[in-house]
Amino acid sequence: MPSDVSIVNQALGFLGASPIISFDDDSKEAALAKANYAPVRDAVLEAYNWTFATKWLEIPALANPPLSEYANAYQIPPDVLRILFVGQDYRNPSRDWRVESGNIVTDDNAVKVQVVVTITDPNKFSALFVQALAQRLAGDMAIALTSSRSLADFHYNVYQQKLKDAVTRDGQQGQSRKIRSVWLRNARVGTGPSSSGPVV
Repeated sequence: MPSDVSIVNQALGFLGASPIISFDDDSKEAALAKANYAPVRDAVLEAYNWTFATKWLEIPALANPPLSEYANAYQIPPDVLRILFVGQDYRNPSRDWRVESGNIVTDDNAVKVQVVVTITDPNKFSALFVQALAQRLAGDMAIALTSSRSLADFHYNVYQQKLKDAVTRDGQQGQSRKIRSVWLRNARVGTGPSSSGPVV
């Protein structure tokens, strides 16, 4: 099972650097890992709506209305990296909302939000996400450890491909709500395939 240190050691291995035992080791590698790991992890989490990092929240409105044209404000929890949806449900999305000063502001009286959150337990990461994260770490630490801009660019380019692979595989989990709704509409009117349900 992956750990924060094992992911860092993958990145250090890509660079030909010495592995670490902990973030508190007395070494340049450990100091760089300690400074970079959490920010880089959160950046890769924020890059996509990963299934393991996406959840729904119900947020109560703040007591004081915002000093803006909107009627209500909802404080965004500190572990939220990105907001994907605001509304009652997918059939009733909020048509007008924005983020201001760490709050969602809208005229809606109650909202549910779908968000991407910080995940600190690496055992929740997918294997392909771990590979992408380690490669991104290698790119971010390359110049400090090797003084090579070209090596940093190389690892960042590899990261982009590994991120694409991880996103593709993660996106294959589940079924699109739009696909289900099309199948149900066809079933009601008697068009489309005559199978007993959507094929996945």
